[in-house]
Parts: sequence; C-alpha cells; structure tokens
Amino acid sequence: MCGIFGVLNFDEVNADFRSLQAAVNIIRHRGPDDEGYALFNTFKNKSEERYGDTSAIKKGNHILSASSESFNLAFGFRRLSILDLSVNGHQPFFNPEKNICIIFNGEVYNYIEIREELTAKGYRFFTGTDTEVIMNAYIEWGEECLGRFNGMWGIAIYDMRKNLLFCTRDRFGVKPFYYFKDDNRFVFASELKSIIEYFRNDTSFRKELNKENVYDYFVYNFADHNENTFIKNIKHLLPSHFIKIQGREFSVRKYFTLEVNNEMGVYDEGKFEIIKTKFSELIYDSVKLRLRSDVPVGTCLSGGLDSSTVVTLIDKILENNNTLSNKSAAGKGQNTFSAVYDDASIDERNFIEQIVKSTDSNSHYVFPDKADFLKDADDFIFQLDEPFGGTSPYAQWNVMRLARENNVTVLLDGQGADESLGGYEVYFGFLYSNLLKQGNYLNLFSELMKNFRKGIEISVRGFKYYKNSKNKNLKSSSSAYYNLDFLKSHTDRNILSYRTKDNLNQKLYEDLTRYILPSLLRFEDRNAMKFSIESRTPFLDYRIIKLLFQSEGIYKMHNGWSKWILRNSVKDLVPSKVVWRRDKKGFPTPERKWMMKIKEDFILCVNENRDELKEYLNIEDIILNYDNIVSDPGIKSHFIWKIYNFSKWKEMFGVSS
Repeated sequence: MCGIFGVLNFDEVNADFRSLQAAVNIIRHRGPDDEGYALFNTFKNKSEERYGDTSAIKKGNHILSASSESFNLAFGFRRLSILDLSVNGHQPFFNPEKNICIIFNGEVYNYIEIREELTAKGYRFFTGTDTEVIMNAYIEWGEECLGRFNGMWGIAIYDMRKNLLFCTRDRFGVKPFYYFKDDNRFVFASELKSIIEYFRNDTSFRKELNKENVYDYFVYNFADHNENTFIKNIKHLLPSHFIKIQGREFSVRKYFTLEVNNEMGVYDEGKFEIIKTKFSELIYDSVKLRLRSDVPVGTCLSGGLDSSTVVTLIDKILENNNTLSNKSAAGKGQNTFSAVYDDASIDERNFIEQIVKSTDSNSHYVFPDKADFLKDADDFIFQLDEPFGGTSPYAQWNVMRLARENNVTVLLDGQGADESLGGYEVYFGFLYSNLLKQGNYLNLFSELMKNFRKGIEISVRGFKYYKNSKNKNLKSSSSAYYNLDFLKSHTDRNILSYRTKDNLNQKLYEDLTRYILPSLLRFEDRNAMKFSIESRTPFLDYRIIKLLFQSEGIYKMHNGWSKWILRNSVKDLVPSKVVWRRDKKGFPTPERKWMMKIKEDFILCVNENRDELKEYLNIEDIILNYDNIVSDPGIKSHFIWKIYNFSKWKEMFGVSS
C-alpha cells in the first residue's frame, strides 16, 4: 500500500521536479517508509533514477537536486512496506534490463501462485515483492496479466521498448487512481490533493468546480458515481479500466465486465447448497490470501455480520494452520479494533464482545466524541479529497488511528458484502418488486409474512421507490433551503430515473459499481492511508463477486432474511446472536449532536463563503433556522454536514465556481 504520482509532458518539455516532489510529499502519509523517483525522456529513450533517504524523509526535510537533463516523464513514489521489508521493495522498480519501470499502490494477494507459474516459464526473481511479480506478469502476458491478478491496485508502467505508458485500476476500485489530461500533459496520482499540489504554481491550470457533481451531492447524496470529480478536468480512472498512452495517442479501455444474472429464479434447496458451499470455500480462501503480510495484521470489528465473519474466519485459519504468526504477542488471539459509544442507541459492544469472546481476540476500543470531531474536522475533510455525505466515516477514521497507535499496519474488514449479498433494508423492496413482476404471488406473500415486522412497510417503500422519483431527495423539509434557480438549472439531471426499478441483482450491481460502494471505498482508502494503514477487503475478491452475480436473486434474500447465503455459510462459526441480528448500524455517529456543536464554526465558515454558496443554497435562512434544521426529523441529519463539508472543502482546495 503506497502513494503514486506521475506526469507525462507530450512534448519534450522538462517535468517540474520541485512540483513533482511537492505532489509526492503531500501524500507521504500513504508511504512513510521510503521515497523514490524515476525520470524519463521518452524522445531519447533515456532514464534516471533518484533515491530518497528514509531517515531524512521522516524528518521532513529531504530535498533532491534537479537534473540538468530534460525529462518529460516522471514517476514519484511513497512506500508503505508490507511485503519484503528490505530495500528490494524500493520503487520505482525497474526490470534487470532497465527498460521497464513500475510504480504500484496496492496488493496482488495471489502473487506467490503467479510467481510459481512465471518461474516455471524461466523467469528469475530477486525480491519477495508482489511488485516484481506484476512486472514480470506484464512482460509475459501484456495487458492480459490483469485477469490473473487477485487484489487491489493502482499501477503505472512505463515500457521503454514500446514508448508506452500503461496505467490501470483494480476491478472494483478498491484503490484510487485520479488523472488530469489536456493537450500538453497527463498527470496521475493516488489522491486528488496530489494533482492539485503539482499545479499549485501553474497559472494555466484552473480549479473549476464541476457543478453537476455539486447538484448530485446535494440532491441525491452521490459523490463517486461516475468518472467525474468535483473539479473539472480531473477524473477518476473507473474500476476495471486501463489507460494506454503512446506519443499523443491516448486510449481508455475496460478489461473486466461483471456478468449479472437478472433472473429472480425459483428457490431450489439443492442449488442453494451448491452456491453456499462454493461461497464458503471462496470467502475462507479470500481471507487466507489477505493474511499474507510481513507486518502485523489486525481486523476492524463493528459488531455487524460482515466484520464478525472476517474475524471468525481468521481465527479458524490460524487454528487450522496451527500458528500464531498473525496473533498478538500480547495475547492469544488476533487484534480487533472497534468504535464504540456510551450512547446505547448506536453502541454495538454487546455484539462485538460476543465475537471477541468466541475468538479469544484482543479487543481495542475507541470512543469518538464531539471534542475529537471538532479538533479533527478540517484534517478529516482534507484527507478525504472530495465532499462526502455524512459523518459516519469519522468512526472509521478513529478505528484506523487506533490500529496505528497499536502498531498494526494491515487491517481486514467487511466492506463490499452489503452491495453483493443484499445487506441493506431497501433491497427487500426490490425483492418484493421482483417477485411481483415474476407473478410469484405465493412466494411474495410468504416473504412479507416472514418479515412481518418490517415487510409491509418495506414493500410499500420498494414499490414506490421510483414513483415520482424526480428530485426525490428534495421532497422533505430541507427543500426550501435550496436555491430554486440552481435546482431548475439541472432539472434534466434525474439520475434516479436511469436506475433499475424492480430487479434485485441489477440494483445490487448498480450499488456495487456506482452508487454506494465507490464512496465507501474512498472513505476506506483515505481513512486507512491517513494513518499509514493498509486496508484489505476479502468480500471484494473477484471470484466471490462473480459467483454472487451469476446466481439468481432469489438466493440473496430468503425467508425474510437479508444476506441469506452469508448467514447460512457462517451459522456454525459465528455466534447466533450476531448471525441472526436484524438491526444494522454500520459505522454510526451521533451526527445530530455533533452538528449542534459545530454551529459556531458552521456560521463562520458559510459567512466567509456566502457569495459563492448562495448560488446553491439559501444561506440566510439556513443560519436563521439552524437549531430547527438540526432537530427536525424531517430533515436528514447530514444536510447541515454536507453544507459545512462542501464549504470547507471548497476553501481548502481553492476551487472556483
């Protein structure tokens, strides 16, 4: 897990080395262990490598001298050492012939198996890194190597043999990859702030606000749902895509497509057993692969089914391997990290302690509070790169900080299970709609009755999900606080109308690839990397995702239960109190209480940016009615946060309207 940055000038114009250093140093939290640079002249087929001095880096005063040569392509890198902690893992990494160079953020978990395959083909390996495996896999199979990788990545490879820059992002976007391109240059980075920093003194670069994203953020609460960012001309490389640049020829292609079975199907117990057995094998192997590390590994434990499954499987794997290699020296079990509260309505310790007890884990708790939140708010907003729709990620921020304080470098968690297995309450509405459309009235009635406490209410919401969907999120008490002209200027931007109305698997696919998971993965990456933590997500193993989306929808939710496959797969491992819990909290925070505490800073912040904010919001009315807005149950608690977050972010990043 690391930080990458690169710039390619399409003409033989020297890359600004001081700006390059600044761009790399602003993401030093992603890699505190090493620093490196490689410079290339793509016109003369020349390269030069620069090494950083780790001791100087940690003191924050490391300066490299500029070269007298002209280099139009530059790679910069910050390393968080996970595999092969020696200097052999230094990047940028060159092949022995010095004609191919790679910078890589992430992990390819099956690197051992790929290395064995390549060794049988005659390749020699000189390090214990997955970086060298990726390099040789690219040499052997070209772009087709991506289909062999099981992992998460943002990769840039410069192939001097072909004068080719090859950049790629993993299948589901676990790792980030931002880029900017105009007629003169291509710039990429692990974080948005890195690109902004590179252009700090470049007056030709305009940080212009993308108002379509602003609309989607305020109206629909979406922020990571397409390739655009909040800044025009800076984009996300979409998951499952790669970029090729040769000369001025630029192309973006998709290398992986998830096939979705849109049939609801008819429940068959024998078929379900086959799916359940295969899923059980895959999730066990996925967790096992993600324990590969040369540094201490821990787990996030929220008390929900997903993270509890991961913790329990790790315990079983360690027991089966008869090893304590990943167990804490201070105790018998693994280290778990959890955010908890004294507020019983959002505290999950009763579930967490069930798992801790059953696995003999070493539990670590953090209590996020309003004082810490107020102190961290600016840093929190800055590190997450773009505005986000609620304070929930702050709980995760605290968990990552807790892990770092306990010298754990790698954390596994349950991200991705909800969007692939059917974990959110709203999915029941799609199940019922699917069954109604199918004409399966008997099964529909059965499902409603088995979920009788919530079934009728959920089904009504599901059937009406898209009725009058235009500006759906504005049909609340908050609608009066938006600038009407702003809303009218985007009346044709009705995102919800393009989404599925009555197909469970298609709904899951949309949330996995566009509307929910991409934001959660941004939070995961930035929160973890802020504290130099590598986060790993075993539920997003591509083999698991392929299995789940090849299966009919009927097996995802059954007998009134969500996550039917997962619950049945782990019911003999995970304590039943956790397996069969119906409530779902995620990473909760006492948001309304916190919003009341930021009132003074909120008013100060929006007043300073009043002229720009009034294009979107009725600021005077919001300030006047602040207390009522925060306490109004008809207005979602994140309404105030989104305004505060957007205003702060816009000022921090110097973005103009």
